[in-house]
Amino acid sequence: MMRVSDFWPDELNPTSLYVLSDQLELMQKIRKELLGQEQIDILQLSDILHIRTAEGKLIAMAPPFVEFYPENVRIIPLPGDKPTPERLSITVPILKDGIHRTWLAREEGVKIRCIVVSGALAQHKPYAYPNSWDQVGVYESKPENKKFYRRHNEYSYLRPLKALRQTGDAPPPPEWGR
Repeated sequence: MMRVSDFWPDELNPTSLYVLSDQLELMQKIRKELLGQEQIDILQLSDILHIRTAEGKLIAMAPPFVEFYPENVRIIPLPGDKPTPERLSITVPILKDGIHRTWLAREEGVKIRCIVVSGALAQHKPYAYPNSWDQVGVYESKPENKKFYRRHNEYSYLRPLKALRQTGDAPPPPEWGR
């Protein structure tokens, strides 16, 4: 199932341990310019936005991408709590793409509009485990520890979200071959 929905950023679990300061600045600049000139808020996109740069290059921006998927977890009880079930299957909302805009929405205290998918193939869980927002840092360049990768082949079973921002005729490959 696929839909568009608004979230408070803290309702979502990031899958990245970093944001880049120059990308945050760029997203702030783009947001300010589009709000001022076109009344388009990149934190509230309901569609895929195509923009032609001053150099004539066509770029696209999709709303941030959220996936709900099942994850087996074990809850650690607090002192005084009753014992928990050995293992639970819960549905986790993860932010797979759009962390810089979601970071800005979090700073601004506003909701972010996202493309939301649920019901993807369970045997191909996301390539990174979720983390908390307090584990995300602002960096000048990509840090060594970028994500909590799920598999040894880090980018296996990576769903091609680039299809949402496609501007040419060739579809993206089914896996990102990093």
